Amino acid sequence: MSTVVRSWTEDDVERYAAAVGGTGMQPGFAIAVAQFGGPQVELDADMTRVLHAEQSLALSGELPPSGTIEVTRRVVDVFDKGSGALVVREWRATGDADFTTRASLFVRGAGGFGGPRGTTARLPVPDRAPDVELRFRTTPDQADLYRLTGDENPLHWDRAFAERGGFPRPILHGLATYGITARLLAERLDVLAVGARFANPVFPGDELLVSAWHEAGEVRFRTSVNHTTVIDDGRATPRS
Repeated sequence: MSTVVRSWTEDDVERYAAAVGGTGMQPGFAIAVAQFGGPQVELDADMTRVLHAEQSLALSGELPPSGTIEVTRRVVDVFDKGSGALVVREWRATGDADFTTRASLFVRGAGGFGGPRGTTARLPVPDRAPDVELRFRTTPDQADLYRLTGDENPLHWDRAFAERGGFPRPILHGLATYGITARLLAERLDVLAVGARFANPVFPGDELLVSAWHEAGEVRFRTSVNHTTVIDDGRATPRS
């Protein structure tokens, strides 16, 4: 466990907003502030074998345009999935904003160490047409824009690195896809808490389709590209 102090300015807010296709304060900005831009593995691992598996964010309210927070970081769990290890980390922020965010990272080839396997819970969407559909076409430079928020993983800008990871070209940051999805949901449905599982890669230039359902007091959602689900098991909590 460690604690750090993080601050931000209006310029940081607008830089993040541009990276997710919006303006002004966006929900996902809290993750960029707390996690120094990216999900942070902080393990002795080959980054070409690291995949962002899940992300969640719970805000107590909208962040101010500038401020300072104290962030406590800790590893919550490390699960042995056989073919890899799943590392779950949590960041708790207090100060000018209060929120909690979690990231799960799957490290391919790091399993088999005899640890607990953990459980896998899936949250299927309702068996009916979506109540809301939201679209956003990413730009060819979307990953370059998101990189400016602090996420320097070369998987998203170095073609040779991406190819070593099994991709034909650099992919869009999972947190960029998440941030765009969260922005669309917040603008249309006024949500504060957003959690989801990453299912497939997105490439800069792809069009995202966010399908959402009102169900049992929350919003269920998934994000897809050309009928392929890229964010699954989505759940969001409306502000009121």
